[in-house]
Amino acid sequence: MKRKVIIASISTVAALAVAYVGGTWYAGRAVQDTMQKQHEWLASLPYFIVKDRSYHRGWFSSTETATLQVNPDYYRFFLEREGEPLPVFELKYTQNVTHGPLPLLGHFNLHPYKAVVDTEFKFSPETQKFLSRFFGEQKPIQIENRIGFTDDGVMSIKVPSFDYEEAISGVKAKWQGLDATLDYGGDFNSIKLAALAPGLSGEAKDKGSFALRNLSATLDHKRGNAGIMIGTSSIKLEQLNLNLAEGQPLKLQLDQLAYNGQISEKGEFIDGLARFTLDKLQLDGKPYGPAEMVATASHLHGPTLAKLSDGLTRLQKQKLTREQFTDAVVKLAKTEGMPLLTNDPKLAIQSFNVKLPDGAIRFSAEVGLKGFVAADLDKPVDLVKKLDARADFNVPRKVIETVASWQARNMFGGSESGISNDDLDYLVGQFVEGQINRLAEQKLIRVDGDLLSADAKLSEGAFTLNGNKVPLPWDQQPATEAEQ
Repeated sequence: MKRKVIIASISTVAALAVAYVGGTWYAGRAVQDTMQKQHEWLASLPYFIVKDRSYHRGWFSSTETATLQVNPDYYRFFLEREGEPLPVFELKYTQNVTHGPLPLLGHFNLHPYKAVVDTEFKFSPETQKFLSRFFGEQKPIQIENRIGFTDDGVMSIKVPSFDYEEAISGVKAKWQGLDATLDYGGDFNSIKLAALAPGLSGEAKDKGSFALRNLSATLDHKRGNAGIMIGTSSIKLEQLNLNLAEGQPLKLQLDQLAYNGQISEKGEFIDGLARFTLDKLQLDGKPYGPAEMVATASHLHGPTLAKLSDGLTRLQKQKLTREQFTDAVVKLAKTEGMPLLTNDPKLAIQSFNVKLPDGAIRFSAEVGLKGFVAADLDKPVDLVKKLDARADFNVPRKVIETVASWQARNMFGGSESGISNDDLDYLVGQFVEGQINRLAEQKLIRVDGDLLSADAKLSEGAFTLNGNKVPLPWDQQPATEAEQ
């Protein structure tokens, strides 16, 4: 009896071992297809150019190596010099793929995955030497990708912390690391990102210092019916301090800066919203804020946006000169972008509010097209009649004077000018007062005590400013020969 039990146990273990080995082989074959899909997705992005790639599949593990080049079109306009070749930024990496179904078994983790991929980056000797000054023996970046059996997965990205100091120069830098998690669906049709950098600070002896705290980002997008990624995104910065002692001294503290965005889909149309908020800005001892700006784009034709995005990506993958790229973008917009204009789009700054030491600035504006057709491009008068736009603002008189004083001091002030700031401020005040009175007499602005305001509206070809109708050039009837 015992012998039968032993034989049965051995047979079971052997069967499980064979099944696991077979499952590992099958997972290795399947994950090669997945890695090919992920490679194709990476190659489709406009930011990189894949120089080379190789994949070697084993039974229990595989290895992928590749070289990525940053697309020169993303820095051509900043670094291109006539007669000089553009610098090339390349990155080589190796991906070590551990096959499923239990790729983390050696770490006592029994969660099933198709594969787990660890990425190692190889930098040039000069780059590696530079990074070693900060990270020492640590890897500058660590990426682990856990791939599920439906090609969904979770990617973990970590940048370790460092504490750097140069005793002779007095330069110090402290980086508290970065942690990010990216959840993605099969074929990258859904993406969720959560990233946090707790802090970065630095100082240079006798020159200044800076420090930022708690920079975070989130993203929750899925692919819509038109092919556009829709959802929400946000970026938040808890605090930034900047203190410059050299040259023009500056002391700045910024608190609670945030961006929140939302892209939604209604039928075949896309709506977008972006909100920027700031709790407080302390600049050279003066408080500014809170501040908020809300911008929207509505009724944008989704299929057209998708075509333009795909077309722009294709152009960025081509080796074009600056002039060729510009011409190609204009041609793309003319051939594919017309439905954006013919489907009643609207752009708006719904609100822009900033509290200042001398009052508050308020501004709003919007512009839209109604009933536009392609032929209107050749008829400026008809085009204007299809525009529906408005704008209004309120600003304290003191704010205008302060901005003008800043400009005057930068242009004419300083110890070598021989003009005191008080004299400059007086002259600027007189000049601003004269300009305000002149604009008010012409009814271009309204003056209500210390508050300046104006509003404008363009609708059905009629333009009004501060409630007064303003004739447009084509509204003027040409003089007859008898009148001449």
